[in-house]
Amino acid sequence: METKCFDALVDFSAVDHKKILDVFLRVKTEGTSAAVQFYGKAEKGDLFFVRVCASRILHLKWKDKFEIKKKREGTLWGKGIVLNPVSSEVRGKKAAKRMSFLELLRGDKKEMLAALAQERGIQGLREREVINFCRFTKSSLRRACQELEQEGKVRILSFSPLFLVDQPSLVFLSEKIVSYLEQYHQKHPEHSGVSKEKIKKRYDLHPRILSLSLKILEKKGLVEQRGDELALAKFQRAPTAAEENILQELEKMCFQGEFRSVSMKNLQQRFRLSSKRLNMLLALLIEREKIVQSKDGFFLHSRWLEEIISKLKEHSGKELTVSDFKKITGLSRKYAIPLLELLDQMGVTRRISPSRRVIG
Repeated sequence: METKCFDALVDFSAVDHKKILDVFLRVKTEGTSAAVQFYGKAEKGDLFFVRVCASRILHLKWKDKFEIKKKREGTLWGKGIVLNPVSSEVRGKKAAKRMSFLELLRGDKKEMLAALAQERGIQGLREREVINFCRFTKSSLRRACQELEQEGKVRILSFSPLFLVDQPSLVFLSEKIVSYLEQYHQKHPEHSGVSKEKIKKRYDLHPRILSLSLKILEKKGLVEQRGDELALAKFQRAPTAAEENILQELEKMCFQGEFRSVSMKNLQQRFRLSSKRLNMLLALLIEREKIVQSKDGFFLHSRWLEEIISKLKEHSGKELTVSDFKKITGLSRKYAIPLLELLDQMGVTRRISPSRRVIG
């Protein structure tokens, strides 16, 4: 990797690490003047984490060795290894974070790979980034990734080319998405959800990382994908004033038995609703316990159903034929049969072919 500034671990001794050192740097056959800035002392051994800025471009990778010499005298001053081949300048708290990252990079190839994935976070780590960073063969890289996935440290999104994401970062992303949806629903209760594209742009996500995160949330029952939108599983969009009027009209139609003479398509045309929106409003009436739906899609008003059940209780313990039931309800056979099946499900009646017994 071509670079001028890199992070490293060096074994300087008898040096004022609070100052920036003007040195001569030698990496293999390359030599150049450089400036060495100290981050701080490493946790293990008498070693320091440093940032080295050379006066010309070098070709470096992870764990390359180098020497530092006194610029005027030419005597050896220290030895080191490259940990992060390309380094941006950091200060204050960010310098402490950089040291934590470099401490992880001191380990073996697998530990280095886990550190890179952690550093990349929810953006994910790509094969070309790893190959540029260190001297990994593709086979050994794949093997290390598989081991890390088995240990629960990363999730592999693709093998060709390799693409992975840090597991803790994935958990963090899932929490952020849930939190964002909660806030969005509170501010916009009239909206059914947030577009996936908006979530993708908000967190600058690769589609595969977003897809995996959503699958995890769906599996946990926290989030639902409703078409191209995302919503908390427990969320139901608040109906508008116009929709409340439609709800009242639908309930009235159901109570008066008009649902028996109209199709869903008729209802869509009458109220100018999409199939999805009509189903949502009907589901809301069911949730409010205004209407009841059988497994065959047969809708009944709850109050009318209660009246039917009350009439049936007058025949408790007796057997009723379909004809008897038609006389009690005034329904045709087309609607009497689905209603009887619903009453069977509710435990009001029990089928004793070809009739029903009313349960007391």
